Formats: sequence, structure tokens, C-alpha cells
Amino acid sequence: MTAHTLKISGTLFVILVVTLSLISQALARDHFVNPSSAGGAADGSAVSPWSDLQEVLDENTIQAGDRVILAGGVYGRLLIQNREMSEMTSVVVAEGQQAIFENVEIKGSANWSLTGFTVTSEGLREPGERYHVRIDKNSRHIKIDSFTIYTVEDISDWSTDDWNEKALDGIFSEAEYADIRNNKISNVNFGISTLGKHSIVANNEVKNFSGDGLRGLGDHSLFEENVVKNCYQVNSNHSDGFQSWSTGADGRPGTGVIKDVTFRRNLILNFEDFNQPFVCKLEGIGMFDGVYEDWTIENNIIAVDNWHGISVFGARNVRIKNNTVMDIDYFPPGPATITIISVSEGDPADASLVANNVANEIKIEGEGVERFGNIEIDDLDDVFVDIDDGDLRLPEDSEVIDNGEPDPKMTVDYFGNSRPSGKGLDVGAVEMQQ
Repeated sequence: MTAHTLKISGTLFVILVVTLSLISQALARDHFVNPSSAGGAADGSAVSPWSDLQEVLDENTIQAGDRVILAGGVYGRLLIQNREMSEMTSVVVAEGQQAIFENVEIKGSANWSLTGFTVTSEGLREPGERYHVRIDKNSRHIKIDSFTIYTVEDISDWSTDDWNEKALDGIFSEAEYADIRNNKISNVNFGISTLGKHSIVANNEVKNFSGDGLRGLGDHSLFEENVVKNCYQVNSNHSDGFQSWSTGADGRPGTGVIKDVTFRRNLILNFEDFNQPFVCKLEGIGMFDGVYEDWTIENNIIAVDNWHGISVFGARNVRIKNNTVMDIDYFPPGPATITIISVSEGDPADASLVANNVANEIKIEGEGVERFGNIEIDDLDDVFVDIDDGDLRLPEDSEVIDNGEPDPKMTVDYFGNSRPSGKGLDVGAVEMQQ
């Protein structure tokens, strides 16, 4: 009798949860904002939109699960502060419209999704300001999707002073569970930086930057299908396409462990134009102050003018597989190298792996690093059809075709195509489709 009663109670509980969820969805509202509207007695409907987005947010008009739809126009600075929503709440730009913000900042807030904003300082940097979009460490579950971010649209006449005095960073997040995807970021200092755990950085483009393209310092994070290209050397900073470092309890670099990060199917390209001004000697993946534990670095294309192609100093169970790492111009510094320094501590279960990569050079230090199927190549023409024209496919006569060691876990290449395609697995990030 007791067991039967508990079963019914459990069923009623599930029904109650589902019912409450449906009620919550039904109560969610769409709100409309148009900065050109007259305001006054507006009610936030499509025919009578509010005029001031910041005022609407400050007055707690928006409830959990609601959606705010923005008409085109200029919105100025946006601050979402101390708004912890129980379910995802959205602010989206209406289709075909451009909503322009000077700055976006999120503090102490949760469950917000922002989509389609244009954020630009227009080169008018306020004193002490560093970021176009900033999410603080007291926030969580924040999504930044399909933003267009730039300091100015045209940097063709910028001097080094312009870069140093005007360029802001793109997106800086200290939040856990930040989801940053589909954004186009250009003409900035640093591109995207994530310090919080469980961050996702996917399908973003960082173009024309003077700091680092991407930074990732949080455990359990994913960097996937991003494009980082065109680095400008305007100060003493040593720029990386992707950089990470660990910190311990005292905050000092190199005293902690960063765990469980995946970096796959990304493109890091030093420059597109040989005549680009202030071209830097971009480091590809720079991980110098570990320990880095349980990382996967696979199917990335890295073309840089530096010996640091992929450098992992302090690797424990780091798996570097099927990457293409090449020097972009054959001139010093270089050649582009995959370097791994192991801290496996003699435990085979913590061994690292360097497998089926193509690079100018591969260097491995320390015990417990398994290696197989790697090929060292000098000539760009052996691994790209035409990198100068952006064609990153394999040429038909490349020596890497079918020369990789079998790897049942490697099922797609940089482009998302199935692999292996021919008689065997191709070495590097790209699989020749046969």
C-alpha cells in the first residue's frame, strides 16, 4: 500500500512540474522597444513600443522567460545588473534591423540570451574602458549570439598610436556557463576571453586584432569552429591565436591546473595579405604556464610566422591529433612547431598523445607521451591547394593522403567531412574526399 501511494505521488509530482512549466511558457510575453518611438503612454506592444530599453530593464518590467524585440536604432550603453532570471530570457534584434550599442555590460545576472546586437565604440574610448562586451564573474548562463563588434569599421589609415589608444577588446567573460557563438569581431585589441568554467566559444570570427585572438582559462570549456586571422604588431605584446595559462589559489600564473578543454576545428591564420601593415609574428596555440589536464586539440589549421605553432608546456593527458601546423611565409621566426612538455608523472593512465599531425617540426619532451602517424613537411603547397586564395583543401598529390595511423575516434575533419575517405586516414586537419 505504501509503495503504491509513493508511485502515485511521484506521478503527480511529474505532472505538476510539467504543468507549471507550461503555465510559465504561456505567461511569457513579447515586449517591443523602438528608440524612435514617442514613448509616453506606450505599453510595449508591437503597435506601441517602449523607447528606452535600459529603463524597461531597470524597472523590472521584463519577467523570466520573456522576449524583448528591438527595432533598429541607436541604443547607447546597456547594463543588465542583478537580474537573475529563473529561465532563459531573451533580447533579440528584429529581423532585418540593426540595433547599435556603444557598450554592453552584464553584472550579477543569470539566464540572459542576447542576439543580433551591433556593438561599437566608434573609436571613442572612455577613460579606463577596455571591453565592448563584458560579463562579470557573478553572472552565469549568459548567451551572446550573432553580435557584430568593432572599434571602427575602417582601420586602413590607423597608426600604432590609433591601435593603442582606441582599440577595445571584443568580448570578455568571467561567467560560468557563458555561451559565445556566431559573432563577428573586427578591429579590436583582444578578441574573445573566457575565464569562467563551462564556457562555449563556437563559430566566431576574430579579424584584425592586436592582442590575442582567443583566450580560455576555465575548466570544462569548448572552443570550436572559430576563425582567428590578421594580427597587428603595435606594441610589445606577444600575440597568440589562442592563449591559456593556469592560476593557483594565489592568482599567480603557472601554479594551478586547467582541466577538460576541447579546442577543435579552428583556423588560426597570421595574415591574409602579405602587404598588411604592422604584421605580427603570431603564435598559434600558446599554453606556457600549465598544468593542462585532459585537453583535446584536434583538427585545427594553424598557419603562423612563429615557432610556437602548438605549444603545451605542462601537459597531462593532452591529446593533440590531426592538426595542420605550418609556417606561413618560410622566413624567420619559425619553423612552425608542435611542442609538448609532459608532466605525466610516470602514470600511463595520464599519458599524453601526439598523433597524425602534420607540422614543420614536432618536439616532445618528457616521459609518457605516445606518438604515431605524424609527418614533418616544409612546403605549404603539399598541404593546401592555395592558402593565398583561402583554399585550404588538400592537393591531390599530397603525401599526407592515406598515411595516417587508424583512429576510430577521428570521424570528421576540419570541414566537418567524414574521415577516413580513402584507403586510410589522412594526416593533418583535412581529409581528401574521394
